[in-house]
Amino acid sequence: MHDINYTHEHELDEHDFLDCCKDCLSSVDIIKPHIMAFAARIKRYTRESLAALSPEDLYRLYQILDDLAHMEAGVHLAGLILKDPDIRMELPVIRSYYSTFFSIHEVHLADELLKSDAPWETLRAFPLYPRYEALVKNQIEAMHIAPDSRLAFIGGGPVPSSLILMSRLYGIRSVGLDKSYETVELSTQVIKCLGLEKEIGIIHGDESCLKDLDWNMVLVSALAEPKARIFQSLRELLKKRGHASVVFRTYTGMRAILYEPVKPDDIEGFKIVKEILPIGRVNNTTVFAELDE
Repeated sequence: MHDINYTHEHELDEHDFLDCCKDCLSSVDIIKPHIMAFAARIKRYTRESLAALSPEDLYRLYQILDDLAHMEAGVHLAGLILKDPDIRMELPVIRSYYSTFFSIHEVHLADELLKSDAPWETLRAFPLYPRYEALVKNQIEAMHIAPDSRLAFIGGGPVPSSLILMSRLYGIRSVGLDKSYETVELSTQVIKCLGLEKEIGIIHGDESCLKDLDWNMVLVSALAEPKARIFQSLRELLKKRGHASVVFRTYTGMRAILYEPVKPDDIEGFKIVKEILPIGRVNNTTVFAELDE
């Protein structure tokens, strides 16, 4: 049950897709068995059995999916792959695993940070840290944030890495919102152990709490749900309080295997102003939106 060795005929690499523009259907046939094999494997785990894995084994299991998500498949081929009927049937299982992985691994990371004598070194040693840093860097460069800006983040998680890095690297003040009391308590401890409690506040609640907070930018986490309700609430709130920057994260291309992308119906009443596609091993596409009046 907990053996995470993963074997198949050969590991996927860029050579598998050198000629995909000439025969995309053949490329679908190449990658499909790998996706189906991962889906079959992950069905053997419950949330409890995933949580029972060591952090190292948990990450190694995630790495299999991560490699699939970061294949240089191109937009057209990615669309064909994710629309394949068999693969589409497995996407809910795969995407549920992805969100479960992050909820578990962030608790592991939070525990490590709280036990560490050098929490910043522990954070920087985390394997996904360079991705978070690259994501935040690209986002900040596109936002042109003023020194007095205050960011509200919907769906921060146990280790709100975006808020931590925005504060540490760019001096941005922020407040994170999360619906779980346990997550709020843990993330508050993490913020304190990193010495950022004056720059970052964590509040229990959903997007409805924004009406009582001081902010002029809002960032919606890629895993925050339900998207349609969140954006409907933001739309009504912005109509009353005036202009504010709205940024959300989503998944495009092959990375959409990880989690369901934000749909046009979710952001009804908003128009997209700018998109920043991910580079390297970054997972999220960053989208800037404003009210469509």
